[in-house]
Amino acid sequence: MLNNFNFMENKISWKALEYKRKDKTADWYWAVILIALAIVIGAFFTHNGFFAILVIISTVILMSFSIIAPKVVDISINQKGVTVGKEVYPFATLESFWVENMDKDNQKIIFKSKKLAMTLISIPLEEHHHLDVREFLLKYLPEVEMHEPLSQKIMEKLGF
Repeated sequence: MLNNFNFMENKISWKALEYKRKDKTADWYWAVILIALAIVIGAFFTHNGFFAILVIISTVILMSFSIIAPKVVDISINQKGVTVGKEVYPFATLESFWVENMDKDNQKIIFKSKKLAMTLISIPLEEHHHLDVREFLLKYLPEVEMHEPLSQKIMEKLGF
């Protein structure tokens, strides 16, 4: 994360990488290719060509996204809501929040949304400002303990 935190009376803002980049080795790429190849061969043996094509396209997209570097995103919280880059989440569409500080390099704010399509929103947070952010958010939303889904944690461990 980038160390650029601004705390004013009616607004908190900072910059952060949109996700934590994890460099992948050549072994990682070979593993993805071999797993995809095994699934494609299995799909052909079961006469499921459509699934084989889907796996090939998915593998190409996965490997393409693994090369892309994360962007620096402006994050701000004010009395109206939360802004992450160009996305705005008004407090009216959010149910609650939780500041998750598992370790100092991996702190996040998790918001529970009222929308069905996007129930949890996870935003990276600077380590030494989590108490300021928590205090600010308590004025607008209730604090309810929640954690990221296991699938998201697995994806982070895999480097996504």
